[in-house]
Order: sequence, then structure tokens, then C-alpha cells
Amino acid sequence: MKTRWKIVATEFTHHLPYTLVGSLVAMAGVWWFATQQLDNGHTEKLFAQARASFHLFHPLHICLSAIATTSLFWRHEHNMLRAAWVGAWGTIIPCGFSDYIFPYVGGRILGQTMELHMCIVNHPQLFFPFLALGIIGGFWAEERLTGSHLFSHGAHVFVSSAASLLYLISFGFTAWMTDVRLVFPAFLIIVIAVWIPCCISDIVIPAASARQGCACPDHTPHG
Repeated sequence: MKTRWKIVATEFTHHLPYTLVGSLVAMAGVWWFATQQLDNGHTEKLFAQARASFHLFHPLHICLSAIATTSLFWRHEHNMLRAAWVGAWGTIIPCGFSDYIFPYVGGRILGQTMELHMCIVNHPQLFFPFLALGIIGGFWAEERLTGSHLFSHGAHVFVSSAASLLYLISFGFTAWMTDVRLVFPAFLIIVIAVWIPCCISDIVIPAASARQGCACPDHTPHG
């Protein structure tokens, strides 16, 4: 058990630099695109495109998270029902905090008028099919692709950065694109929204949920 939690602590430390770089790249790309639209007076077009993009990246985030969580649990314990259950709740809760709660609360703390938009409630058709697809994909990938959880986790972190940032723009926090004083606070929101929930989803929950007696394979930190 101590070895398992040492792995968790190592993973959190190891992933922070990748989260910082991924969030910075996402912010730079979105800022460049958004300012182009704002400079041309296309404010409404920007909001429409940001919301459409969020509703693309969020389901993709759900799918990748479920793949990573399910596949890593399946490595530790071959119990299909438990793996599906862990893949489901290990995706729903952390992804909700990453894509909705942390961006919403962060924007409110900074004095922005935020709208709480939760796709699991407002657009379940965009949520549950991708959750099911991710769980099934986790079984398939772990059986056929060595280290599949490494790839899915890396993709998960990148997509999560984009989804959290697009939520900010779509539902109330656009001031960071025009006010340089708000750039770092917005960056900090994205880092926290990505780093903590993604590591909990992909690492902590599968490791903690697998039964203690199950073998834990040799592990190399993700990257």
C-alpha cells in the first residue's frame, strides 16, 4: 500500500510541469484566436465558436478520462464490473470539477459573472455515450496496447486544458484576453482545474480502488 501511495505522490509531482506547459500552450493558442475575432468586431461569433468548441472538447475529455481510469484499474484488478464502476465515477466527479466547478468558482473568485453550465445535466446526450465509449475503450486498449493508459492520460491532460479554458470564455470570463492583469490568475485557474482532477481521475482513484491483494505491476512515471 505504501508503494502505491508513493507512486501517486510521484505522479502528482511529475505531472505538474507538463500541466504548466500544456496550459500555457492552450492559453496562447486560444488568446491568439480570440483576439483576432475581437479585433475584427466578431464578439458574438467568438462566443458561439467557443461554446461549440467546449461541447466538442468536453465529451472528448470524458472519453479519454474514462479510458485512462478504466485501463489503469484493469491493469491492477481484472474485475469487469468493478472496473466499469471505477471508470464511471472516477470520470464523472473529477471531470465535473475540472470542466465546470473549478473554472466557475475561479471566475467568481476573480469577480466575474459566471454561468454554471453542466453538460451532464443540460446535455446528457453529449456526456453518457462518451463515458460508455471510454469505459469500453479502456478494456480494449489495455488488453491490446501496452501502456495505453500513458497515451490516454497525456491526451487527457491536453484536452482537459482546452475544455477548462473554453468554459471560462464561453460562460463568463473573457476579461483575461484584454486585461493583462488577469492573465496569470486565469492561467492559475486552468492549472489547478487540470492538474488536480486529472491526476485524481487517472491515478489516485484506480490505485486506491484496486483491492490491496492484487498485484501492482512495475511502474514508470507518466510523461
